[in-house]
Formats: sequence, C-alpha cells, structure tokens
Amino acid sequence: MAELASSFAKAQSNIEPSDEDWDNAPEAHQAIANVLGEDETLKQWGINPILIGSYGRRVSIRRVYDVDMFCRLDDYPEGVTADEVLDRVYEVLLDAYDEESVTREDRSVTVLVPDADGLYVDVVPAREAGSVWEIPTEDGEWIATNPVKMTELKEDKNADFDEMYVPCVKLLRQARRTLLGKTKPGGFAVEMALFTACEEGLVTKTTSMTEFFAAAMEGVADVFRRIADDGFEIPDPSMPGEVMAFDDDADFATAADKFESAAADARAAVDMDEDEAGKAALLIQAILGPNDDFENVFPMPHGYDKDGNKKASSNRTAGDRKPTPGPLRFG
Repeated sequence: MAELASSFAKAQSNIEPSDEDWDNAPEAHQAIANVLGEDETLKQWGINPILIGSYGRRVSIRRVYDVDMFCRLDDYPEGVTADEVLDRVYEVLLDAYDEESVTREDRSVTVLVPDADGLYVDVVPAREAGSVWEIPTEDGEWIATNPVKMTELKEDKNADFDEMYVPCVKLLRQARRTLLGKTKPGGFAVEMALFTACEEGLVTKTTSMTEFFAAAMEGVADVFRRIADDGFEIPDPSMPGEVMAFDDDADFATAADKFESAAADARAAVDMDEDEAGKAALLIQAILGPNDDFENVFPMPHGYDKDGNKKASSNRTAGDRKPTPGPLRFG
C-alpha cells in the first residue's frame, strides 16, 4: 500500500513532541537538579542526575506528561538505606516547592513542576552496583537497572532497521494511548514487546513503514498474548539473565485483545488495493486516533475525502474555460 507512505510520514511528524514539550523537560530537569545539587548531604553523596525513560531515549510522543530523572549517587555511603535516601530527596524538594507539588512515592519522589504546563518529574535515586545501578524497591530494598544500556540498545536496534525502529516505537506508543488510554501496560511495555518481537524474528526489516507498522502491531500483540496466557516474561536486554518487571495492575489480557484486533486492521490496510487507500487510511486512523493538536494524527492520502472516498476530479481543461458574460472591471 504505497499510497499510505506520505500519510505515515505526516503521522510521524504529528506525534513528535512539540517545541514546548522539548523545552519543558530539560528546563524542569535542570531546575530540580539545581535544587538537589545545592543540598550539602546530597552533594556529599555525589548526586549526578540525568534524564532517562522515554524522553531520555527520545521515544516520547506529543504530549509529554512526565519525565524520569535518574539521580545517580556517585559517592553513595555505606549504611544509608533506600528509605533514608528517598526521605532526604523528598525533604529537599519539599523545601523548594509546595506540599501539593511534591509526593513521596515508594520508589521515587514526584514533582509537579510549576510553569512547565503540568509536567511531572519522577525523581529516582540510584546507587552504583558494579556495571549497573540499583534503585529503591517498594519494600525499601534495592533492585538493579541499566537505563543507559537500554538507550544504547535502542540506538542499535534503530540502526538495524534502517532508522525505522524509533519512529515505529512512537507510532506504537500513540496506538497504545488510543487503544488503552490510562489502562496499563504503559508505553514502555509496548516498546519492550516490540524489541522482543524484533529479537525473535517476528518483525523483520522492510522499506515500507506501512508493512513495518502492521508487523510491529502483530508482534506486540503476540508478546502481550503470551504474557497474559502463558506467563511469559520479557527478557531484560540491558541485563542478560534478568527479566522485565511491569506494574502489578497491568492488564495484559485486555492489551492483547486490543492489539490483536488493531493488528488485524493494520494488516487488512496493507493488503488492500491501491485504489482503496482511503478505506485503508480509515483503519489506521482508528488505531492511531487523535492527540491534543490533531483530530486524526494519520491524515487521509492526497485525493481522498475524510470518509475515505476518492474526491471527484474536474474534467475541465484550460481550453474549456469560457469568459464571464458582461463587462469586466479591474481595480
């Protein structure tokens, strides 16, 4: 379905974070980093924050609602517990912001940043543990993670798929937002399901984003179904031998149902004849939906109306033009 190529290119542009999104996140990060960096205790612990998560990996979509701030403690002292670290971060941020804007979570401290268009920053303290890092768990212990390696793996996968992997991750995140709304699993689970599907050969290289998107939807649906029905655990590519952990309330059965249905529609769109491009576009529109700026992030191909019908073309030629009767006035 070559007719959809330009629509996919426009959709990729339409879901890119806005200039305001790209400005808000680093500005909020820097403001919080400055606050934390001025605290003497955190200074002694060697606080060294970076942005991670979807924003840090450059796979965020419009609109960016939250970002993850990875607060590395390069000189983390022996004997200080995870709860003590979280308490210290919370106290410092509470002193700088108001009580309604700062929330002490089990594994992080969340800040609603003023003047950042409702952006939340999730501040996650981390201590070094050999070649990886450890972050707090819900029960006050530490668990290993490797977000920097995850970013490197994303870049490698994008290169493997001729720069089509990252745009497709963003399209899948938009599809998840449309299909599931606030229901979990979230965007990271979708991203890791695609990574797994690519590793398993369920999704292979192609020059067509239309085909790649359909195959990616099928691959994610397959991985979600195995999680829901068979207890499959997604391998953690950043830490060999480990598996990914997702929120306990993630409804993978519903996610599998939704993605399977949408994947079938995406495949149907791929298989349609070129003169059915409008009908194919309607199927993709239902998967990708709207965002804050576009009623449909996936536009109709040129020459089709909003209902997917080919627009009537005029049969008039330049030689058919007739002068308007009566006197002409100019000026």
